[in-house]
Amino acid sequence: MAFLDATVLNDFQAREAINEKREANYGMLNLAKDSTASVDYVPPSIQEMLATSSNARNAKIPVLKDQTVTVNTTPGFANIPINLGETDSYYFTAYDVFSGFRFFPATHAENQVDAMWYFDQVMRNVLKACAASTDDIVETVLEARKTQALDYATQISQGEGTFTFDAGTDILTISKAAQKDTMFPNLEQLMIANQLGGNYRIATSPAGLVVGDIEAMKYREANSKNLNFGLLAADRRYISDQIATSANFNGFLVRDGAVGLYSNYPWDFRNGTKLAGKEWSISDVELPYMKMQANVYTNTEATDLTALVTPGTRTDLKMTHFEEMALWFRFYVVYRYNSAIATRPQDIVKLIGATA
Repeated sequence: MAFLDATVLNDFQAREAINEKREANYGMLNLAKDSTASVDYVPPSIQEMLATSSNARNAKIPVLKDQTVTVNTTPGFANIPINLGETDSYYFTAYDVFSGFRFFPATHAENQVDAMWYFDQVMRNVLKACAASTDDIVETVLEARKTQALDYATQISQGEGTFTFDAGTDILTISKAAQKDTMFPNLEQLMIANQLGGNYRIATSPAGLVVGDIEAMKYREANSKNLNFGLLAADRRYISDQIATSANFNGFLVRDGAVGLYSNYPWDFRNGTKLAGKEWSISDVELPYMKMQANVYTNTEATDLTALVTPGTRTDLKMTHFEEMALWFRFYVVYRYNSAIATRPQDIVKLIGATA
């Protein structure tokens, strides 16, 4: 009986972990996943295509480009403007995050390490590494799609602290005074002023928002500074260990739906192919850390494992077998179309929390 199959992943989530590898934070991955429900520019037919298409086929999304509309003040047949719309289309690149492990059941027969305990710990480590890799991919997309123009930053940062947008680095710098007092409501007003109002999420480097949190706790509710006004809810604030900083924090402010994650499932995995001890499937549930269903491949083969342990001590391993599991996360990171990203503000803003 094989230890490793797709169903073992269901039980894996219910078992507790005891593992030296530390828990980490994958905030950009989580932000993109949570933002997906608000994606309104990918039609259901294209979503279905993204789930099944290969690299040979691009799921193109039609777009009506922004236009300069002529408006006249004198009515009449001769003054009816043409106002032709210009269309375009765009598509997304599939990303692959792939890992797995090999499992030797016979080595646990005379071993204090329980087979399922071992499986749990290795699986957890694999998923953490996949999540870190995915977090980096999401950061690459956020970096590429961050706004290169942002108006009214100076006007918005009135009172405590300042906002400064650098069009050379495409970064909005928030002074320490603003972090302590006016950051969140000012960010909200800044995006409204740029015609990009809505619900936002923020992902920062570790401890990125600690200055504002401590200040808010100091004054509590109904305080003279009213620090809780406009404060982003806890479930809209994310930490990522993959974001580096030499300032108070680096991070991204992202409107709901500005990015999203859609999984892709190749043919054999969708169809549950079985072939001579090899099986292709899709996990029944979203896996921890990745928050996605995985394409799962399992394989069983005969092997000589005597070289794996001290020579001569486990002769029963001369003719045994191994099982291996591969986890393939294939996905698209989707984003809004912007035909003039160099000059038209975007709803993804790269932030730096200054130390002064």
